[in-house]
Amino acid sequence: MKDTPRMIASALIAAILFLLLFLFLHWNLIVCILLCVGVYFGLFFLLKPNRRIAGIDVESMPGGEEIQKLLDDAQTDLADIDKAVKAIADPAVQHNAQALYATGTRILAYLKENPDKIKLARRFFTYYLDTAAKLLARYVDFQNTGLHSEEVMEILCKTAESLPVLNKAFEKQFTHLMQGELLDVEADIELLKSTLKMEGGK
Repeated sequence: MKDTPRMIASALIAAILFLLLFLFLHWNLIVCILLCVGVYFGLFFLLKPNRRIAGIDVESMPGGEEIQKLLDDAQTDLADIDKAVKAIADPAVQHNAQALYATGTRILAYLKENPDKIKLARRFFTYYLDTAAKLLARYVDFQNTGLHSEEVMEILCKTAESLPVLNKAFEKQFTHLMQGELLDVEADIELLKSTLKMEGGK
């Protein structure tokens, strides 16, 4: 559990305080217990990590916990992809896997800066990224068996062929997420062209 270290630290400090007050300073037992319970809960809440996405507290965001879980799971998948990249022996396959990791990292960085678009990327999180991590992990597992049977080689070949396809799917997802920005830039360019045309006509 994520809260376990926080609980242990709070309990340890509260216990030390209790021993100090009760055994060394001889305070009243009830007072010591009440004070230490208060210290425990106070520290437990004070030590709570301040989770923020794009400078916004997760707790104050609509669906913040769900969004944080999507980001955490995506970070885990990317870490798995990176681990697989480093273990792949074939240079061409490693290159394609690295491209997949780079695109996924850029998408995740973009979404962390634009949390309002995270829900639009649900398919990227729950399908594409997860599938990429599983495929690469299995590729490495089969590679490490050292087997060169027809079945194993076919799986390795099919996985290798799927990586550029997956990367195109990643890029398509990224383009979809950035659609608003792309339209804004296009509108700015058209406005600039119109302005230059008008000024050139004077």
